[in-house]
Amino acid sequence: MVIYPEDVESALAHLPMLLRLGPQQLLLHYDPTRGHGLEALRAHARLTAAYPARATLECVVACAGDLDAELSGVAQMVRRAGLRLDAIAVSPSVDRQSTPPGSAWPPCPPLGDVYAATRRAFPDIRLGGGMFSYFTELNRKRVPASLLDFITHCTCPIVHAADDLSVMQSLEALPFITQSARAIFGERPYRIGPSTIAMRQNPYGGATKDNFDGQRIAMANRDPRHAGQFAAAWTISYAARVASAGLEMLTLSSFAGPFGLLAASGEPVAEGSPRPIFQAIEGLCELAGLAHVVARTSDETKVLALAGRTASGETILWLANLTADDVPVDISALGRSQLVMTPYAIARI
Repeated sequence: MVIYPEDVESALAHLPMLLRLGPQQLLLHYDPTRGHGLEALRAHARLTAAYPARATLECVVACAGDLDAELSGVAQMVRRAGLRLDAIAVSPSVDRQSTPPGSAWPPCPPLGDVYAATRRAFPDIRLGGGMFSYFTELNRKRVPASLLDFITHCTCPIVHAADDLSVMQSLEALPFITQSARAIFGERPYRIGPSTIAMRQNPYGGATKDNFDGQRIAMANRDPRHAGQFAAAWTISYAARVASAGLEMLTLSSFAGPFGLLAASGEPVAEGSPRPIFQAIEGLCELAGLAHVVARTSDETKVLALAGRTASGETILWLANLTADDVPVDISALGRSQLVMTPYAIARI
């Protein structure tokens, strides 16, 4: 899961819940164009000391001057902060904005130079690149993958429409996105995320839309469904749609904050308690590293299935109802009676 510097203290305050989840990796966001510096890295270091999972720094590169000076400066602060990293993913800040076909590209150093400077500054860890925005931008500006240890991009389901049906239907595009990425970049290790219902940045405008009234609106930085059962079904379904891509890492939430697993004040459950998406992320953490078992339902517009097999041969199956209706599911082949899934329910078998 992604961790933003402003959410570290909340994560530390709820450390037992993070330990219960057991994510294999933390994606630590760092953006000097938004004022992040040594203190942000020290915050990340406090969290990785308390929860010693593998850690990747998601590092925005300002590209405002000498690249070696900028990246070596980040590396020096990482060392001063005592932050242990396994990988760093970098992207020029300007590449977070979309450049439509036929438009002039904004000034930006060659990506090969950005990656080379990062290698010099961080010679002993893995290097990733791609887009901190979406596959659309990665397709338009294809990174030199031979210089990287992994490729990364995000997706967002509320770019064009934000009604419930459209958000769930957006999942149908994911296999085509991953197949396209594989066609372009081959078997290079591949990561997706952070991808959430709400939009964390807007490549197509100056900013995301504030949404304090909890509406279903496109390009919003908060979405009311993230706090409800809808997000749990969307999360399991997202993982089911990309499972065949052989991803190295999938990030579908933060731990705290508007993209997180913990309730904020004013929600139906107590502040700091798990949102419904918590169960979905917990289930994905359990599946992480298992052998993928292809599992399908007879109508994938209603129910999606995701399955993995443990080393001992046990199969774990998750089902997600994508609809606002009760859906009966025949699971007699699994030795169980029929299951009726309520709207946006998820179930572990």
